[in-house]
Amino acid sequence: MNIVIVESPSKAKTIEKYLGKSYKVLASKGHVVDLPKSSLAIDVEHDFAPEYEVKNPAVLKSIRNELKNADSLLLAVDPDREGEAIGWHIARELKLIDKNGLVNTRAKLKLPVKRIVFTEITKDAVVNALSAPRDIDINLVNAQQTRRVLDRLVGYKLSPLLWKKLMFGLSAGRVQSVALRLIVEKEQEREAFKSEEYWNIYAYLLESKINKPLRIVINKAGEENEANNIDSKAIRFQMVKEKGVKTKIKNEEDVKSIIDKVKSGQWVVKGIIKKVGTRSPSPPFNTSSLQQSAAIQLGYSASRTMKIAQQLYEQGHITYMRTDSFNLSEQARASIAKFIKSEFGSDYLPSIPRIFKTKSKVAQEAHEAIRPVNIEKNSLTLNLNTDQKKLYDLIYKRVLASQMADARVESNKINVNVDNYDFEAEGIKIIFPGFLAAKSDKVKESVVPQYQEGQILFLEKLEGYQKFTEPPARFTEASLIKALEAFGIGRPSTYAPILTTILSRKYIEKDGKYLVPTLVGRSLIKLLIDHFPSIVDVGFTAKMEDDLDDIANGKKDWVGTLVDFYTPFEKGLLKAEKIIEKDKYNIVGNSDEKCPECGSKMVIKLGRFSPFQSCSKFPKCKGILPLNNKEQESIDVKSPDFLSKYNPGPKTDDGRDYNLKKSRFGYFWAHPDYPKIKDAKPLELTSQMQKVLFGDNPVEKGIRYELKKSKFGYFWAHPDYPKVKSIVKINSKAIRIKAKDLGLIGI
Repeated sequence: MNIVIVESPSKAKTIEKYLGKSYKVLASKGHVVDLPKSSLAIDVEHDFAPEYEVKNPAVLKSIRNELKNADSLLLAVDPDREGEAIGWHIARELKLIDKNGLVNTRAKLKLPVKRIVFTEITKDAVVNALSAPRDIDINLVNAQQTRRVLDRLVGYKLSPLLWKKLMFGLSAGRVQSVALRLIVEKEQEREAFKSEEYWNIYAYLLESKINKPLRIVINKAGEENEANNIDSKAIRFQMVKEKGVKTKIKNEEDVKSIIDKVKSGQWVVKGIIKKVGTRSPSPPFNTSSLQQSAAIQLGYSASRTMKIAQQLYEQGHITYMRTDSFNLSEQARASIAKFIKSEFGSDYLPSIPRIFKTKSKVAQEAHEAIRPVNIEKNSLTLNLNTDQKKLYDLIYKRVLASQMADARVESNKINVNVDNYDFEAEGIKIIFPGFLAAKSDKVKESVVPQYQEGQILFLEKLEGYQKFTEPPARFTEASLIKALEAFGIGRPSTYAPILTTILSRKYIEKDGKYLVPTLVGRSLIKLLIDHFPSIVDVGFTAKMEDDLDDIANGKKDWVGTLVDFYTPFEKGLLKAEKIIEKDKYNIVGNSDEKCPECGSKMVIKLGRFSPFQSCSKFPKCKGILPLNNKEQESIDVKSPDFLSKYNPGPKTDDGRDYNLKKSRFGYFWAHPDYPKIKDAKPLELTSQMQKVLFGDNPVEKGIRYELKKSKFGYFWAHPDYPKVKSIVKINSKAIRIKAKDLGLIGI
């Protein structure tokens, strides 16, 4: 009997079916051995030796019992550093190998130990792995140990200092603190940003004269905008130059001046630039690009994406989901090419198979990209739940497109001149779809007429549109992962835990999909930048990731790497302990309130467990007030005051009230037995609150428009919409601000 160890119980059942009666597959259920939570457990004086403890003795005991009558032990844990370390720990605890991964000659139980690796759970992949066993790669194990020890040293050595000098319960992490710094600095950029007004001018032009008066519209931001005539055949041109020079229109007066000059001028086609180009597909997904695309296209958090991907992998539908690689095996490329030829035709295959360069520096970890195990199985042929289906479709279409021919696209840029002003319109037409035929997000064509140079066009409408420059956008999970990857910080397995950690510790919070630092997070970063700059330095952290890669490749000594890090870190700890003043970092802002004791100004401080308002003359005056800000507000969603702003909640057939619940999308009415009975209804605004927020319904040509809501926000629409595609836009941002001021959530 041969004993095979994997991590997941569900994976164990699947693999055992493939291997037959001479193999028994057991699950480690993750790490059997780890560092204890109660102490540092790192012997700093003796080469940073970790002091591990068995965290799952029952699993270890069951493996030991099965080995008594076994012929061999095969470690088939996940194909990455973490998996290598799990296998090494198990074999060491069983005393079958020594700390260097070599056979323990003193072991009572003489049993060969081998490592097998596969990146997809199919019979062929598992059987092939059995034919190519290897020894445990101690370099990969040491790279994992180094990361674990580094994170433990930073977390356990720095946290007590933060508790003493800042706020109880805080912690710092080697990688998470850099991620937090990026978020904090982005917020500081936004706060320093000064918005500037600018205007765009649009001309709507036709090829023939029209017998109706010219329409001139001045659209100011925040005001109700006139609906565009969607049925019009006019092409929209944007003003780009004045006297051949690019110009920026700064105010309404300039807009009106330009409109006065051009409204009666002759509109002549001055230039036509036509180009035929190609677009190439993106590579298949690696871990970070999958997390980014799932966030953007499906709205999934990084942790949710990885959880679903793990399920798909364990069910045998996709290859291993933690990878830096964009590579596909020759066998996979061949099967995908065969499928493309069959489904789309040979024209959709590139002349040479596409091979994408992998960024990973670690040859042992340069596995395949994430792909379906069988390209002939789409999501409709598999037994998947909704989340699994959506993610599988994303992976399936991406890898299929990656092996298809380029798309050919024709672009047209039309330049029209009137009274020394140049206006431009651009069109795009797909000549050959190529890989676009496999994508769900199609390129939107915007075809412009085939004008001739010197042709006269006729003006239907002129529009001035006020805009304001926007501050840099906050990070989303997707954009933060992209930034971390670009800086070389973290690895595929770390992105989701980083985000989960800083969210759960309330260093950041989510405003919709955006990541916003809290007062605690900002204060923590300020202290770390002042006293532990290397811990939050992007370059230093990226260099440490390179060192870990070198350890994994056998090019660097893991103990020496730890010495190089810890020596200056320990000195910094001792220095910070002496020089950091207690109140320097826990005062995080000014308050508008007056002290209830002495009438002086108040400041916002970090207390032992949460921020509060303190008298600025503390300790002479000890007046305090609770902090009533966005981070501390809590609305009693079942209060009469809140519910009165909405229509009464629905009732069940037997007269029971629906309950008000909150999701990440806002509040909603839920069946009293929800989620057992999955019946939910949206909140509806009363007519009174609708009028307060949106004003009176606009009337166009005697027709009263109605309020509608899409996933992009509210808008006014013709009562026969969408049959009659006539709308009036609403400034959603202004409405959200107004709704918050009124205490409304989820609008």
